[in-house]
Amino acid sequence: MQKEVAMIKRGFLRGLFLVVLLATLVVLPSGVKASSDVERKAVYHCDFGNPKRMDAMLRNIYNLVNYYTTKGISYDVRVVSNSACVQFLLKDRKGTKFESKKIPPKLEKSIRERMQSLVDGYDVKFEQCDITLKRTNTPKSKLKPFVSIVNSGQVRVVELEDKGYAYIKVK
Repeated sequence: MQKEVAMIKRGFLRGLFLVVLLATLVVLPSGVKASSDVERKAVYHCDFGNPKRMDAMLRNIYNLVNYYTTKGISYDVRVVSNSACVQFLLKDRKGTKFESKKIPPKLEKSIRERMQSLVDGYDVKFEQCDITLKRTNTPKSKLKPFVSIVNSGQVRVVELEDKGYAYIKVK
């Protein structure tokens, strides 16, 4: 009789375990997102004027968004520009503070093409600090058409970090 009671208890416990496990599997997925369902957010801060560094940053951004794209992971990547970085977001440097800045043609072409590719193919957004435009007397009309203007680059970086964006600065 004791054997039968022990077997019944074991059977009951197994059944209870299976019911709890099944309930967990049914309930959890609706409230828990898989990591690939969570949008990845990154803000790249560009406040430098070194063209090699800019090219490296754009390569890093490409690697990031290409990875997310091939894995089917949604993302929102922004580049916030202030200070000397503005020169890379200009249609041309003629008539600006940066006109005398010479960038090797091959490197300049690489930067221009990478940037356009990131915008067209990966929806990367470029945002330029208005304070820098005013400080450098750079007309807004000089900016590439895909660049949006924010009041302050520093404030924008903080706002994006507050919204969960990972801060990335390429050295």
